[in-house]
Amino acid sequence: MSTIEITKGTIPAGTYAADPSHSTAEFTVRHMKISTVRGVFLDFDASLEGGDQPRVTGAIRTGSAVTHDETRDGHLKSPEFFDVERYPEATLTGTLVAPDRFEGELTLKGVTKPVTMRATVSGPDTDPWGNERVGLELEGTVNRIEHGVNWNAPLPGGGFLLDDEVGLHASLSFVKQA
Repeated sequence: MSTIEITKGTIPAGTYAADPSHSTAEFTVRHMKISTVRGVFLDFDASLEGGDQPRVTGAIRTGSAVTHDETRDGHLKSPEFFDVERYPEATLTGTLVAPDRFEGELTLKGVTKPVTMRATVSGPDTDPWGNERVGLELEGTVNRIEHGVNWNAPLPGGGFLLDDEVGLHASLSFVKQA
């Protein structure tokens, strides 16, 4: 598959659904100013509406976050982070407005804020089983404090345990629906 520019007709009109076995939704955050902790959401869905102004809609189940540390994963579910009892989903909606830019809104913990992300589109192409596919990579950052994810701890040498900026990355393989 090749990477293409968003132009009229780039993503053929129609509705596409993310193939969960070939897609990921991830986040990153700096820890103690010395390393990056990575996490993945195991339960999410996304759709793409092709045509002149491609539109993306996605949702993650916040309780599905995995960072490979059970204690931290449990803490992420608490009211100090995702508060999964009150806010079981976070959503992202928006439009591909340029060959390399997605503009939309992220709703996390009931707070909706604008978000701009780098975008890379691959395809369209047909897989060996006759399905039309389009690939989409989205990458950007959000300030977690703006969404009410405020927990932190001071470090003895100054600063805080966690950065306020959180990296978001989605690698999505969309399949055209009948």
